[in-house]
Amino acid sequence: MAADRLDSRFVALLLFAVWLSAGPLSAQEKKAAEPKAVPRTEEPVATERPATEPAATTPPVPPTPAPAAPAPTPPPAETKKDFLEKLADNLSKRARALAERERVAGEREKALSEREQALRERESLLEARENLVRRREQLPPPQSWHGPEAPKIVGKYATVIDGRTMQIYYEKDAMEKTPVASTQKLLTALIVANEGDLDGEATVPEDVLRVEPTVIGLKPGQTYTRRELLRALLIRSGNDVAATLAIDSAGSIEAFADKMNHFARSLGAENSHFINPHGLPAEGQYSCAHDMALIAFEAYQIPDIREIVKMKTSTFVFEDGTTRELYNTNSVLTSNPACNGMKTGFTYAAGHCLISSGEKDGQDRIVVMIKSSKPYVWTDSSKLLDWALNLEVSPAAPEPLAQIP
Repeated sequence: MAADRLDSRFVALLLFAVWLSAGPLSAQEKKAAEPKAVPRTEEPVATERPATEPAATTPPVPPTPAPAAPAPTPPPAETKKDFLEKLADNLSKRARALAERERVAGEREKALSEREQALRERESLLEARENLVRRREQLPPPQSWHGPEAPKIVGKYATVIDGRTMQIYYEKDAMEKTPVASTQKLLTALIVANEGDLDGEATVPEDVLRVEPTVIGLKPGQTYTRRELLRALLIRSGNDVAATLAIDSAGSIEAFADKMNHFARSLGAENSHFINPHGLPAEGQYSCAHDMALIAFEAYQIPDIREIVKMKTSTFVFEDGTTRELYNTNSVLTSNPACNGMKTGFTYAAGHCLISSGEKDGQDRIVVMIKSSKPYVWTDSSKLLDWALNLEVSPAAPEPLAQIP
């Protein structure tokens, strides 16, 4: 019985040690861990073990380490702030990475766009050259000519060509780049005439309010036939008319300027760059006497243009029924009987300019005068026109046939 009591005490000590290491027990565990009471018996309980029995030893209980103090919990506000800062930092890194990717993609797209633009320009130039070759092949063969030397002129740049063969009779610094003022309206008229539907209507845009100084007086929203507008453009040199025709043709001034440059290259006018349809000063806009002669030659071949440029006056009827008499600005048209057109121009940068055409005895000549002054722009143009029309011209001898080896 004494052994039973010792065993029960040993069990109790073990349970107590486990409790210390595992933490406080629940109520049920405490109840289950309590040693059961041993019923008393009539026999006396021995207080000492027999000498022959070894004394029972209780195994030492290892010391239980003190539990670590729990880390202090940060307040909720600080936890939320740290979370938001980490989130903002991650978002910032992602934003920078996306921005870098977009930058690289943008540069790549820009490079591809520039390459495509260069290819389009190259194709356009090749097309223009092929067109030029075809047109030159259709022209009459060169002619031999002789006569007196060309008269001296005040104008800085000049070219004289044949109105049928494009043969050049005279040039003075003809390839020098220079503003050409309103003479480039011939190119505007040439594009509009080639597109056709001259009896169709064009609506006056808001842009007419931003051009000056020479205007016919068109109002935004009004409608006129393209033929009426061409007359006002070539006879009275209306800048508001030029803007109306350009936007009607291409949708904007800039898009029409692209048309002008493409068309000019197709004619062989490679020393020109146009910014607007009327010739008002613009940075990067220029041409030369040689190129303007090529453009004037093409315009001279269009019956509608040729009919308009020889008109000395014309009546413009506005949409509300009022009228304005338009007087041709080309003084040579009234002073020289041989003259049958074409177009004047003036800005301070370009000086006084005139492209004049004439016909006599079945011969056609075109005279380009750029950067002159009054009255020499009229007198010099008239003298060059008379000189060119009086040249003795004869067909060139045919080339000998190549011998077959």
